[in-house]
Amino acid sequence: MKKKRILSIAAPFVLATTLFGHAASAAPNDNWLNSSKMELSAHRGAQVAAPENTLEAITQAGILGYGFVEIDVQQTKDGHYILMHDKTIDRTTTGTGNVKDLTLKDIQSFKIEDKAGNVTEYKVPTLEEVLDEAHKYNIGINFDGSKGNWDDKEFVDGLMEEAEEAQVLHHSFFVLSNDDIRDQFNEWYPEATVTFLGNALTNLESDIEELQQYENAIYTTSIKNVDEETAKEIRKAGLKLHVYSVNTAETYEKAKRIHPRLIETDVIVP
Repeated sequence: MKKKRILSIAAPFVLATTLFGHAASAAPNDNWLNSSKMELSAHRGAQVAAPENTLEAITQAGILGYGFVEIDVQQTKDGHYILMHDKTIDRTTTGTGNVKDLTLKDIQSFKIEDKAGNVTEYKVPTLEEVLDEAHKYNIGINFDGSKGNWDDKEFVDGLMEEAEEAQVLHHSFFVLSNDDIRDQFNEWYPEATVTFLGNALTNLESDIEELQQYENAIYTTSIKNVDEETAKEIRKAGLKLHVYSVNTAETYEKAKRIHPRLIETDVIVP
């Protein structure tokens, strides 16, 4: 939890303690945040081999050797968690409509389209399927908190329970750039690793100060918004670094020079 904060309500703390305490012995890598290993993270799964946010993209990430995958989670009309980046299913499937207005059966009646618009045999996966597959390959999970209702405790609790059941809860982190939502999430789940989209070139000191208030945090920034000097300051502050938008040979070489914990990419292959 934030080191200076005393929780005013006991129930969320009890739930968080129960989940993390139960998951600890079965988690694939409880100490991932403390590791100095540099790993690639597949943005929306391994898009080099399968369409984004599909079960196949997670499987391919495991086969290819990615350390983490970034995923977008939303909830259907009938309460199922699925992977979908957009508010609608229009861009990535043969169907149309808002995720929140469609049931799981509705959504899975359509097929996934790839980036070129080709219709595949894939369907929109459930979060449960994806997390089980990730656990099979010992892949960490980057939950993108810009999608879904992260200010809704019922939404968060259900998602965290699925992550605990899949034994990936201690091998995950949560990108929550809204300060209020991140702080509330931290009260509910104080042991979870959190982050936000920082900018090391303009906000380094305040970003570090904010992240150091949490029990577990990682510094997340675009590769364009960090350099070797600021990366060094982040390490001196005791924080690991996660860089995203690493999609060219030039940015990949830059990323390797600053040695982040995670390099998030759409196109680089391990």
